[in-house]
Amino acid sequence: KGWRYRTSRSGLFYFEQGQPADVIYRIYDSRFLKEHKRELQDSRDRGWELIGAGSCSILRKSSSDLLPEDQVYMSKGLKWEVMRSRLRSCTATFLGGLVVCMSLFREDLSMSFFLIFVLYAFLISYLIHGYFRLKRKYRVDE
Repeated sequence: KGWRYRTSRSGLFYFEQGQPADVIYRIYDSRFLKEHKRELQDSRDRGWELIGAGSCSILRKSSSDLLPEDQVYMSKGLKWEVMRSRLRSCTATFLGGLVVCMSLFREDLSMSFFLIFVLYAFLISYLIHGYFRLKRKYRVDE
């Protein structure tokens, strides 16, 4: 309360202090909302006001008008797309690190390399396990 959205740049959101207002903000990644235009229209129909668009869509609503379904509303399909994108980026990052480790491999560092390789194998298997766990949670069939 008392903070108002001003702008966002480079993934950072800037707020300024002002008169206390009882509002709730919701932030969506615009890449996913472009594919799910119905989500944005549903939010507008529920009284959410679009106050910022760019890499993220920022919606605002008075908390006195908040409905119980507004607090957690996001379709399973959209949640799944967001999670899948995050898992992809994490996996790509870890695989990139593994490639760098393999390019730096030398015989005299074989034990260090082996430990790093085991760590990366564990992290990648954890990501794969998380992928299937989330897929089961959202029950999305492709």
